[in-house]
Amino acid sequence: MQINSPAENRIVVELSPQDMIELDITYEDMDYSAIETRRVIWTLLDAAGKYLGRELDPSRKMIIEAMPLSSGGCILCFTMLDTAVRAKRSTLIKQASNLLCEFKSLDGLYKAAEECSLPFDCAVSSLYENDGIFRLIISSPFDLNLFQRHFCEFAECRKCENLEADYTREHWNLIAENDAVGIIKNQL
Repeated sequence: MQINSPAENRIVVELSPQDMIELDITYEDMDYSAIETRRVIWTLLDAAGKYLGRELDPSRKMIIEAMPLSSGGCILCFTMLDTAVRAKRSTLIKQASNLLCEFKSLDGLYKAAEECSLPFDCAVSSLYENDGIFRLIISSPFDLNLFQRHFCEFAECRKCENLEADYTREHWNLIAENDAVGIIKNQL
């Protein structure tokens, strides 16, 4: 389990597949209305509080964003809401885990990579090819909208779950893995 706090009101917890097994939960089972999900969240907040050296109240209103990782783990981002914010209860939001960008040619892919100044140190990008069509799969624990806004100018882009991304990984030809955008940028 990796814990960090990029802001005073925000905590990011990355769970490995082994952590998920030990917590007895899957991404698919996560539902804030289920007591098991709340138990896991309280456990994680308790661990995060101890790690960060501060008291975290699990009953405090918060937004919880969950994103599955292709490894089988999960990232949970906790945003503590100001006490003045009127929220009925904490909310769990599941995010699409991947952005799939389909390029009709290498020219569009090269142009997109060349003009890209996005924070790819927080994303994983892999490139696949099938019959002259190229698919870039981007996974990130952060908002995929930023990546989608950039790449939609050069390709057809859509958010997708792991099943569609896994289909591409299984049936398309792998060209570059983990840092495809970085590899392409370094070759330009």
